[in-house]
Amino acid sequence: MENNARVSLMIMYEDETVDVRYSNGAQLQVSPCGCEFMVVKPKDPSGHPLQPIERVRQRTRFTISAYKELMVAVLEFRNKYASRPYLPEELILPEHKKRFCGIDSDVHWPEWSSCEAEPGARGETIIRSEEGRAVLMLSPSGDEFSVEFTCNLSRNKSSQGTQQQQHQPEETFQSTTVVQHHSCAKVDPIWCYPLSLAHHLAAASLSKPEDHRAEGVRNHARKSDVKRSSQLPQALPLKCASPHWHRWKVEDPLVKSDHLDQDLPTELVKVIWCQGVTYRILSGAVAVVEVSPGDGSVMRSNGVLNTYFTLHRPELSGQSISQVREVTYHLNSLPPDVPGQLYSICSVASRASRILTCYNEAKLSLKLPVTPSCLQDEQGRYSSNPAMTEGNLSNPASIEQLVDVESRSDLVAAELEKIRRFNFLLENRCLPGNERRRSEVECTSAEHVTHEPVSENCIAEALQRTSKAIQDIDALISAATLT
Repeated sequence: MENNARVSLMIMYEDETVDVRYSNGAQLQVSPCGCEFMVVKPKDPSGHPLQPIERVRQRTRFTISAYKELMVAVLEFRNKYASRPYLPEELILPEHKKRFCGIDSDVHWPEWSSCEAEPGARGETIIRSEEGRAVLMLSPSGDEFSVEFTCNLSRNKSSQGTQQQQHQPEETFQSTTVVQHHSCAKVDPIWCYPLSLAHHLAAASLSKPEDHRAEGVRNHARKSDVKRSSQLPQALPLKCASPHWHRWKVEDPLVKSDHLDQDLPTELVKVIWCQGVTYRILSGAVAVVEVSPGDGSVMRSNGVLNTYFTLHRPELSGQSISQVREVTYHLNSLPPDVPGQLYSICSVASRASRILTCYNEAKLSLKLPVTPSCLQDEQGRYSSNPAMTEGNLSNPASIEQLVDVESRSDLVAAELEKIRRFNFLLENRCLPGNERRRSEVECTSAEHVTHEPVSENCIAEALQRTSKAIQDIDALISAATLT
């Protein structure tokens, strides 16, 4: 595959699988852990129609030279939005590597009283850690931020454990700088304190220091003053512990053209990049789509009223922000395109709405797989319970506790599946018989489905079962918390 193939679309799913589409019809996917990838080569137009599509599957760190440049660019996109970066030494450019002693990932941020912000070239508010290993840059709009931090390169688990047991001061390790982009609407706890400082200093520099957000972030930062220390994200190991969980989404082509007007992802997505614009899904009780056009402004859907979008556009005076304008648009009355504008508000908002609609439909779909992600296994099973490490898995009590946690997860997933199916039957009870039966057969092909009309007594009984299922889920979560 040509290295000069133009990227037309990049997607990160919620399980942190990365899917990249190229203008020549090729596709590249990276596993959630980053250690493996698959290339689907474009179909030869002069080849036989029945000729199968050529696929290449390789370990990321051992990629051949034909894909090396592509993988460097894809990993850069992945590490921007992933919870933990994947940093194989073979794909880090020599000029981006640096040596350091020790592997301490703790950083300390300035105190509230002595913190001073550094203005950026485009109106950003910059906060630096005391050691200089981490930098937080708040965007001019105050709705998103990026971080740069020093991170050790990915290593094997065995060698990592040996190094930790030794902490030899004369031993040096290789590191690199990682850049991540985040939304202020959904912040990881490790960035809360420096983000609060940046918000306060940015609000103080505005022409209207009485901005309603200033007092809130000031109080939040004071309360968080005792949490000035945080631990930076660590690189994933070189090898995946669960490669059998890698699922490749290559059955149905995602894009038939350079636009997202026809086919959108049918699975839960986290980030979509298309034509220079980044679309981020903020999951929650009510999903929100956030758009970053690349000029410092941010557009976000308004929660339940998702047909409304609010654009936050900063107005700069030199290197300082004079004010942040907020304009709300409705999908039915978007402004026309103006010659010379950087991007089309109409096309960006329309595409964001379609992405959000597809996300919500996928979230409610009965066909969503419950297969766990290899990254969830790496971060959830061991990080959520520090006691469950390789050192004490030989203890029978520890093994029993681990199996008990996995069984609870399966029970919760099963109960949630029952609730989804009940909601589907309840929403489709008014459909004509043939249409209802066809929908039920499509969504519950693995189970027997009754075709009798749904009565009020059946609905009441199903509601009672749903309530009981929710109570069981709460009890399981409470038991897991106490354990």
